[in-house]
Amino acid sequence: MWTAAPAVVRRHREGRPAWTATAWRHAAPLSRSNPDPAEVRFDTSAGTVPEGRPHQMSELEVDWDRTVFSLLAPDAIARRVGDAVLDRMVDAGFRPVGWRVFWHRPADLDAFNERNITQVWHGYLYRLIDQLFASGPTIAMLLHDDRPDPDRTSHQRMRAVKGPSEPAEAGPDTIRGALGSINVMLALMHSADTAADARHESGVFTSGTDGFAHGDPEELFSLVRLLQAAAPAETRGYPEVLAGVRARMLATVWDELPADARRAAAAFQPDQLALPGAGKRLADLLPDAHPLGEALRADFSPTRPGPTLDRVRLLLRGYGTDIDPWEDLVLATSRRFTPRPAAG
Repeated sequence: MWTAAPAVVRRHREGRPAWTATAWRHAAPLSRSNPDPAEVRFDTSAGTVPEGRPHQMSELEVDWDRTVFSLLAPDAIARRVGDAVLDRMVDAGFRPVGWRVFWHRPADLDAFNERNITQVWHGYLYRLIDQLFASGPTIAMLLHDDRPDPDRTSHQRMRAVKGPSEPAEAGPDTIRGALGSINVMLALMHSADTAADARHESGVFTSGTDGFAHGDPEELFSLVRLLQAAAPAETRGYPEVLAGVRARMLATVWDELPADARRAAAAFQPDQLALPGAGKRLADLLPDAHPLGEALRADFSPTRPGPTLDRVRLLLRGYGTDIDPWEDLVLATSRRFTPRPAAG
């Protein structure tokens, strides 16, 4: 179970916006003629901004050394920690200056991940990115560094704020450590590593700065909270997903187990089903060569990946049940990238 950062809870309970409209020199306020914040655009080339009129920001006016491109990932929205992620960015001195919601897979996603596809991942691993972006909305953001550090670039500062993508390496004072990222793929957020990357990635997602919404950053907080409220909150991490799938497998074959095996299975507490070695002990309770034995024994991790998720779904459907989309996403990504383990 994860909890939101205290700062975001405090700020919203007190009714205080993350940033006030006075911090914005060229705000385009919402009006009846422009009711949708996603349609407000930048253009600071003109000295003034007509009230309620969309405008665009010239890419030449973006200081990419001080502006970080970032993505608030679908897993952060699904888990309802997107506002906590954003709040921690703001508290670290990164001010949102543009944002855009993507409801579906961005058309240029392959270009965005070109280096990973060609140099880091195998092609079939990259397809997990498609699965992630298909799972829910993503928010692309431009964040201005209002607290520059002479010893670090703004992008290095953001890297320290978010923490490493490997869960085991993310400290408790980082976004990924505090909010419990699941694995390298389900890492809550992304940020560009350099100014050049920020400019390139912004162009991949939004054709430069065109298409970014602009206004009081509290509008972005409100948008994130609405997106989070649009679906039931997902509170399951890797241990909870693994425990749930194993419990479902046992339930489907309960009538096939002898009495002593049922007693042994019933002795497991729910939070013990995902502990190291639990899968093997549970699989040993099944009759010899049982079709679910391999799946029950698997940890769905790089060291013990087990059968493919397609195979697991096929087996479970034969018993009249299945895995849900979140379980599919967590286990599919955790088979390739080491997940945050169960405690104990």
